[in-house]
Amino acid sequence: MTIIKNDYFELIEEQEKLFIKVFKPGYLIQDFNKLLQSNSRLEINKFMNLRKALEEAQKENVEIGQLRPIATIKVSRDKMQVKVRLNETVDNFLNDVKGYKSLIIELLREKQVKDGIKMDVLDDPNIIIKELVVAEGFEPTNGDDAKVLYFEPSVRKPTIREDGNADYYDMNFIDEVKKGDWLGEKIDPTDGLAGRNVLGEILYPKKGKDRRINYDKKSVEAIRQGNKIILRAKVDGVIKFVDGKVTVGNHLTIQGDVGVETGNIDFDGSVEVRGTIQAGFSVFATSDVSILSELGIRGAKEIHSRNGDVFIKGGIFGQGKTHIKAKRHIFLKHANECILEAGEDINIGYYAIGSHLKAMNVLTDAKKGKIIGGHIQARGKVVSAFIGNRMERKTSVNVEGFDRNAVKQELNDLLLHYKKLVHEVDVAKRQLEIFENFLKQLDADQRIEYDKHVAKYEDLLTQVANIEGYRKGLVRMLETKGEGQISIMQDAYPEVMLGIKDLKKRLHSNTRGTFFAQGKEMHFE
Repeated sequence: MTIIKNDYFELIEEQEKLFIKVFKPGYLIQDFNKLLQSNSRLEINKFMNLRKALEEAQKENVEIGQLRPIATIKVSRDKMQVKVRLNETVDNFLNDVKGYKSLIIELLREKQVKDGIKMDVLDDPNIIIKELVVAEGFEPTNGDDAKVLYFEPSVRKPTIREDGNADYYDMNFIDEVKKGDWLGEKIDPTDGLAGRNVLGEILYPKKGKDRRINYDKKSVEAIRQGNKIILRAKVDGVIKFVDGKVTVGNHLTIQGDVGVETGNIDFDGSVEVRGTIQAGFSVFATSDVSILSELGIRGAKEIHSRNGDVFIKGGIFGQGKTHIKAKRHIFLKHANECILEAGEDINIGYYAIGSHLKAMNVLTDAKKGKIIGGHIQARGKVVSAFIGNRMERKTSVNVEGFDRNAVKQELNDLLLHYKKLVHEVDVAKRQLEIFENFLKQLDADQRIEYDKHVAKYEDLLTQVANIEGYRKGLVRMLETKGEGQISIMQDAYPEVMLGIKDLKKRLHSNTRGTFFAQGKEMHFE
């Protein structure tokens, strides 16, 4: 088929191949290029043949390229996009837009393109100049992962407020809940939305990942409400997180004092005394103990939290008789002539006078806190605004100290073990999810096997929770300056004896700053 013919040559198409027959020489290659620009279907890919044919004019058919199709259609490898370009002149296109549009639609059908066709693009003259996207699929929308929310317990951080004529020492200590109160919820994962490619094939989304909601089945119930599981308290009590599970602990509230009417208290759970503890009486609890009287306690015998914290809002007048012990923290306004022992920190708002304090860290208010007389023993650090007094009362502050490199190594080893446990938790969780997908269909033997997996999973959670608590303790230890620290924020007086590790220093003049041990030396800054 003849495409172009003039006095110099004839362009011929045979089976989509392009040939030239040159009758006479003299036709410039530059003029031939102009000819190509006006006919975008012509594609020259054998330039040497073309140049030679124009120069020699041997009147023979010489292959110089190919004839492009009227429309070029490209379907992307992922079948999500189709691009089209018309190999035509703008004038020809504008003279027959409807015809070219029908041609493209037919070609799309031949390629089995069904979805996402953009009809407006087929009317755009730019389709002559460049490739345009004429069809697009839409990606699937993956499902949302399950969302788990829990009741946020109060942060146990004491505050000192000055209000007119009185100073107050207070903190949010216990979170009480009533039967039916909201404790948490899980929003189910979603399936997501399917997509389609340009061929109409369905693209399936990834379902959101499920998450377990961890709770104590004895004190908390899970109620299905639509796409949520709501956790509610089965009983009145205090909210706690034990081994990574939300639980409602036993709680005893004494509206008045602990004394002759109540006798000594020994309770499996937490105890809140709205009044005080009378002289000679004691309170023991497996969990937290809080004494809320603004007047504090005077001459009580013993307060002991076996696994939790102790909070004494009004402070202690111990009269040399009172002994306070806590597995974790002790918080109090002031301490007079008493013994305090905490597994973690002792936090004092105002002062400790003539008392014996033993803890991981002993901390008083940085602006007002005072340690006067008595003996202080800490492992990590002691921080106080004032130590000793102007009367130069003998005060002993000792920090046991630690080996920083050994603690770092212990922390690294712990993190390795922690990662291993977390992996085991993930594996156990996936195994549980397999069972739970068919929970209603399990026979007796399978149910026993499922219960074993639940027990294993909960045991692993307990191990992870215990390691996390211990890890936080090591991190806090490393926050100590040097390998043992005593910080005097305002003033320390003569006759104060400071000790860090085996290093001792008696103060002979007023001092302010931080002492810390590094190796076998005590430093000051």
